[in-house]
Amino acid sequence: TGVKQWSWQTIHNILINERYIGDALLQKTYTTDCISKKIVRNTGEFPMVYVENNHPAIISRDMFYQAKAEMARRASKRKVMQKTGKTEQGKYSSKYALSELLICGECGTPYKRCTWARNGKKRIVWRCVSRLEFGKKYCHDSPSLDEGKLHRAIVAALNEYGAIRAEVKAGVLELAGLAQSHDRADGVSLLELKQRLDALTAEQAVLLDKVLEDMDSLELNTQLEAVTAEKQDIMDQMQALEEDKSQRSLRASRQREMEAWLDQQPLCFTGYDDTITHKFIERITVVDAGTIRVKIRDVDVVISEGLY
Repeated sequence: TGVKQWSWQTIHNILINERYIGDALLQKTYTTDCISKKIVRNTGEFPMVYVENNHPAIISRDMFYQAKAEMARRASKRKVMQKTGKTEQGKYSSKYALSELLICGECGTPYKRCTWARNGKKRIVWRCVSRLEFGKKYCHDSPSLDEGKLHRAIVAALNEYGAIRAEVKAGVLELAGLAQSHDRADGVSLLELKQRLDALTAEQAVLLDKVLEDMDSLELNTQLEAVTAEKQDIMDQMQALEEDKSQRSLRASRQREMEAWLDQQPLCFTGYDDTITHKFIERITVVDAGTIRVKIRDVDVVISEGLY
């Protein structure tokens, strides 16, 4: 379009645009009147209609839902720490995978990578942020962990997980199948909700014309209020169903990704990798100076591993 510089808003709009997966949300905007022809964003003045598979997609739904989930995760990060209270997690950072994953088992605060220098020698350790900022005020016994030992323990946990991949894969396939179930809310499908919404919209238009002719009619006003309330309830159900569908699709995508990884898993990892850690580990809890608990992402597996 001739724009010389990309802005974060432009990229954000691309990432959330459903047209790239072949869908179309109709009536995002509307014309205020036929004279000025001013176009404004629809913020609830008119019903929107979501059409699936409206045209050929250029990216997969899996990628689209993963991007939405990652944006939501980053946006949900708590605000930057305040000195007047207990340490907050802080804004999103992607420099080290463990900055997101490594959590103090005592106070629940994330760990931070630190460099210790002594006699000209440097040592990399991970420390509880609460202990760093407030001493023992909130966290009394959290240990400092040597990065090398921490990395070895994570590699050992991933290798242990890989050793039980046959049993885990069976569970992954079962969960992925469940995630592909039909989209229904209280026994009603999304299509049925859309059809009911269309009927209510038509009924609302007819009632509105009648009310304008007889403003004092209590019966007509009561009917209009009832139809408007039911219409809002239907729209809320549709939104909840769409969000639930998005979450199930994302989970199914992760399950398939995990299944593919399990098939390609080598017999033994020999070195630590930030990408693998971020991709397949949901959380690492520091139990004490010699033990961590590793929670594998999207499957019910927690592995305790010693630091050595």
